[in-house]
This record gives sequence, structure tokens and C-alpha cells, in this order.
Amino acid sequence: MAGVLAVFWAVFIAQAPDTASLARQDAAIRRVSDSLTVLEGAAAMFQADLVHASPDLVISRATRLRQHCTGTHRETARLDSLPTLGAQLRRDLATLRSELARCDREFATGPWYQNADSVKVWAPYRLSRLGDAVRRFRLTARASMGAAQKR
Repeated sequence: MAGVLAVFWAVFIAQAPDTASLARQDAAIRRVSDSLTVLEGAAAMFQADLVHASPDLVISRATRLRQHCTGTHRETARLDSLPTLGAQLRRDLATLRSELARCDREFATGPWYQNADSVKVWAPYRLSRLGDAVRRFRLTARASMGAAQKR
């Protein structure tokens, strides 16, 4: 009887994530969240006065936005090594990464103002898609962090 309890206890302990891995997960999610906050600021700045923005201003803002998308994409890579991420969080993370990669492609203005007008016209739609992915990730991450703290 004691042997069965010892085996059951060992299996239970092996399945529960340790506090160190939960702390690493929490810290990595917070870094991604901070990076997303900066990205959202760049997206808001991009849309400010967009109707009257000159091609030079569109190119400058698009370049800054692409840099933040790339930086946030790199920051999300830290979550890959965490075994405690849930399935839903991994799906939302994959969606977020896809939108961040799309951001880098779709806000490329090219040399000599080649795509500045196209970027300007499509920016609201593209930024709304990015914003949706950011919100979904944040909601799932908050739920995941809350569930981890209850354990």
C-alpha cells in the first residue's frame, strides 16, 4: 500500500511544474508583454495623422514599426523553451508570430517611395489584424499566468 502511494506521489510531483519553471514562464511572458506595449505605441504613432502624412513620414514610421515587430518577434522566441506553456497559449503565440512576420513584410516601403502610398492606405486594416493577435495573446497569457499562480 505504501509503495502504491509512493508511486502515485512521484507521478503527481513529476506532472506539476516546479516554481522555478513557472517563474521563468512568468518573466518571459512579461517581457513579451512589455515588448507588445512598445509595439502598440509604435502602431498608434503610425496611425496618428496618417491621412496627412507625407511619404517621408510614412517611411519613417513604417521603419520604426517594422523594427518593433522584428524585436517583438525575437522576444517571443524565448517562450519556445518553456515546457509549461499551454496548448492555447502556444496557438495564440503562433498566430502572433505570424502577424509579426506579416507586419515586417507588409510595412516594407521599398526604395524610393515605391510602396509608401500602399502602406499608408492598407495600414489601418493591417494594424487591426496585428492588434487582434496581440489582444488574443494577452488574454490567453493572463489566463495562463492566473492558472499557474493558483497551483
